[in-house]
Amino acid sequence: MARKQAEPDPGESETDFVDRCTTEMLDEDDSLSQTDAEEACQLIWDERAATPVVRKTNDAGIVSRGKDHVGFVMSDESVDRMGDVIKVDGWKLSNFKRNPIALFNHNPNFVVGKWHNLRTEDNALKGDLELAAFGTSERVDEIRRLVEAGILKAVSVGFKPLAKPEPRDGKDPWNGVTFSKQELIETSLVSVPANANALAIAKSLSTSRSTLDLVFAGQGNRDQVVTRGGSPAGKPTLLSTERSRSMSTLSKRIEEGQQRLVSLRDRLTEHLATVDDSNVTDEQMTITKELNERIASADQLVISLKDSERSLTPATTTAMTVRTTAEPMATKGGAVARPFNIAPKKVEPLEFLVRSGVVQFFSHTLKMPIDAVRERIYGDDEATRVVCDWTLKAASAPAMTTVTGWAAELVQTVNADFMATLMPSSVFPSLSAMGLGLTFGANGKINLPTRNATPTIAGSFVGEGNPIPVRQAAFSAVILTPKKMAVITTWTKEMDMHSIPAIEGLLRQAIQEDTAVSLDAVLLDANAATVVRPPGLRNGVAGLTPTAGGGFTALVGDIKALTGAILTATNGNIRKMAWLMNPMQALAISLTQAPSAIGVFPFAAEIAAGNLRGFPIIVSGTVPVGTVIAIDAADFVSVAGDTPRFEISDQATLHMEDTTPLAIGTAGSPATVAAPAMSLFQTDSLALRLIMPVNWAQRRAGTVAWVAGVTW
Repeated sequence: MARKQAEPDPGESETDFVDRCTTEMLDEDDSLSQTDAEEACQLIWDERAATPVVRKTNDAGIVSRGKDHVGFVMSDESVDRMGDVIKVDGWKLSNFKRNPIALFNHNPNFVVGKWHNLRTEDNALKGDLELAAFGTSERVDEIRRLVEAGILKAVSVGFKPLAKPEPRDGKDPWNGVTFSKQELIETSLVSVPANANALAIAKSLSTSRSTLDLVFAGQGNRDQVVTRGGSPAGKPTLLSTERSRSMSTLSKRIEEGQQRLVSLRDRLTEHLATVDDSNVTDEQMTITKELNERIASADQLVISLKDSERSLTPATTTAMTVRTTAEPMATKGGAVARPFNIAPKKVEPLEFLVRSGVVQFFSHTLKMPIDAVRERIYGDDEATRVVCDWTLKAASAPAMTTVTGWAAELVQTVNADFMATLMPSSVFPSLSAMGLGLTFGANGKINLPTRNATPTIAGSFVGEGNPIPVRQAAFSAVILTPKKMAVITTWTKEMDMHSIPAIEGLLRQAIQEDTAVSLDAVLLDANAATVVRPPGLRNGVAGLTPTAGGGFTALVGDIKALTGAILTATNGNIRKMAWLMNPMQALAISLTQAPSAIGVFPFAAEIAAGNLRGFPIIVSGTVPVGTVIAIDAADFVSVAGDTPRFEISDQATLHMEDTTPLAIGTAGSPATVAAPAMSLFQTDSLALRLIMPVNWAQRRAGTVAWVAGVTW
């Protein structure tokens, strides 16, 4: 008989569970080592908890170089950018050391090497990185050159907390937390903030643009900007990408020059505040002169760069010039004065609408009021003003987060932490723990022999000298065969890469919670066993009639009826009776008053302790409201696998059907083809499958009684 797997108790912390589970495993199996037991218990917890991975980057960089490796500080106890601290003595490395691969930027598809000699020393977690050999791939070769050049020198660790993080200041976790115990999951080389020197070195190493994009977050893309246009004559002309780069560079240099100028002026102000005019030293005079010269030089440089920027700005050749500065206008209205000997142009009605559109365009482009733009272009023309007022001015509403096209697009969106649905607790684990728990192992059938309830081998009174009767015992057997619950769900690789929180962990947890509810639905029904499913507890058991009238009398009557039914069927031999009920019924029992004493609640203390008349209560929302089941749990036999089995595939072909899935293809005339079918490989998707072996039976008849529609 295989041992029963430990399960976390409600409210039990991860550390307490692992310690308790390890002790139980070592007590049951002397051949297990402490490490193996701890790792097995940790796997059990991980499948239940689906703790998210935390990633932290350490910029301490390369600490040593050898012939075949590079030494890194992977983590230490300094306060990181998030205000958190990771305790070095809390690292659990055993699982990671089994497969110590090194990734780049936490990409599981981008392996660059493996880690050696992981250790904690000098109050830091350290490791030696052995990069993949030259020639493995072009990308790996480029990564090697960037590491050797000292450009890639930061490491990020991904870990799962094994203990609850505590606030560093003892009160507010927003000010940072302390991780005291954590398991290393993966470790990656990560990019450093891009700067001109690092980018120049990377380019000198003939690094490809795609790798530059990865390492420098797109900083290498500037060389790819090419803008094409056409000459007035129609001949294709390449607008100078060098000029575009120069303009971008000049703008940056002007901004930096202005910042440098402000800094120098601040330094001069601070210096002059320390100078006593009545006693100026030579050194102070020298510093003052040097700062004045540097300020003058910096000021001249900014002026020169601004002049160069204006010189390089391409001229605008449009049929109409809109003035944006306080330049003198030819007339008061702004329109160019018309010579007196030329008759005014006749304006067609349609042109006023065109003018309205022109005014709106330039008002939006130049961020100027509509009236100001109209006056600068068309002067005081009355007809133009009237048409613009009629077509462009309307009642306006304030910007609102719900109005599409008017500020709704500006509303910032953030995904908060995932909030798990509150699912009802399951009856099956609690009931299984009170009964006989078995596993199939390599066996395909479990035979449970049981005595018949009718006496067949009892002794009789026999007279002196008379023959003594010879009788045989009557036995029956309960036979259990493997049955299973299973489900598959799918998602795309894009969703897998970009979902926060990780979709796989959410789906694993959801599958377990929903399967527990589905399992109870079968356990508590009245259906018979089939080749696919086990029998419901109420199968073949007629429900009792609830006691009418409500209150204390009805409650006591139903308790007596349920208990009496099992006492009668088992000849008074109840070994471990239990109650199954909805939380509403447990609450109703605790609030039921004694009829002769107002304010006295006879069952309140028992319900608070989880008992009723000395028998334990299993409370679950999966039990229908108004239904109470009494069961001798010692007769409940459950057979389950060691653990629910989760498997992932990106190669399978599935029939995408949630009720009656078919085989992908069935031979016949004509052949049956399942539709719709999906290839995970062709659609770049993933599938998660649950296989949960489970079966159960009640060894003796008459050990279950139930009543529905109670009146209390």
